[in-house]
Amino acid sequence: MKLIVDECLAESTKKILEEMAFEILEVDEIIGQRALDEEIYNYASEKQIAIITHDRGFGAIHFNASKNPPLTIILEMASPHPGAANKLIQKSFEKIKIQEKKYLGKLIIITSKAIQIRPKD
Repeated sequence: MKLIVDECLAESTKKILEEMAFEILEVDEIIGQRALDEEIYNYASEKQIAIITHDRGFGAIHFNASKNPPLTIILEMASPHPGAANKLIQKSFEKIKIQEKKYLGKLIIITSKAIQIRPKD
């Protein structure tokens, strides 16, 4: 499964995701450096590629978008330390298999206490 990794995520997080068999697409390689969140979201929507980020702004974009939403995963952490983010991803992705079709178009917010799965509608 392809996964757009936002620029705010660490290299170690990208490596963890690759080890979990995700095909990582980096924003600067597919869109360009300093791409706006809306540009990233629109690209992901057009191609139907999931996004993973720490940026809560993607939640608002997700609910305000008129297009087919991509799977949008937000890692919500008080301090987005790479080690903590990596553990959170590993723990959460054991519980939910984001590759399953039932997650297409959903907004998934992952915290240390819960995994919230929200449809666009």
